[in-house]
Amino acid sequence: MPFADPEYRSDLERMLVYHSWSRAKYLDLFDRLPWEVLVRKRGSTFESIRNVHLHVLAVYAGWLATYFRQKRLKRTVRSLKESQWHKIRSVQQMREFNHELDAAVQAVARRLGPDDFDRKRSIGKWKGKTWTATPREVLWHMVEEDFLHHGEILCMLWQDDIEPPYTGVWWFEFDHDPTRHGDLWYSHPDATRPSLGGYTPKGKARAARTRSRRRAKV
Repeated sequence: MPFADPEYRSDLERMLVYHSWSRAKYLDLFDRLPWEVLVRKRGSTFESIRNVHLHVLAVYAGWLATYFRQKRLKRTVRSLKESQWHKIRSVQQMREFNHELDAAVQAVARRLGPDDFDRKRSIGKWKGKTWTATPREVLWHMVEEDFLHHGEILCMLWQDDIEPPYTGVWWFEFDHDPTRHGDLWYSHPDATRPSLGGYTPKGKARAARTRSRRRAKV
């Protein structure tokens, strides 16, 4: 569940909390899937579902540690280097990184004053020139990684006939604070709950065949 209060000062802060909630829904789904499904090479940008999720977290960690000067995250940056991903062997480890970085980015966003969002800072040098970006631009870039790569994860899940979790923004609003959204149909006791994701019937059959073939080889 997101950390920030329901009252957000900006759409950007709301978007950060939305993606915190959305990533948690995906991690809940990952908990219900065999680990081999998450690490299977699929020809995506970073090969597997696990790796793509870790790439998003690595982007968050990198910008938080450098641009936003969250020096305590340096160890996390090292742990999330692509060369270290093979050491992450459980959803719980992924969840711990996710929790740490969510707390850090939301704390940073809450500390920024109205004038801070558009105050340019250096993001490094290239070909002898110092390049700059504003906190607003950097935070939106981090959010962009969530949008881009969770679409990619969704496609990889469908390769195995696994339905992704429903992460519609109205469900986020209601799930985060039902008392403020009693006018949404989710509040009705007979309303169908949005899907948490999982194997479709076709996917269950395919997974059962795979398990059967593996047992036959033993």
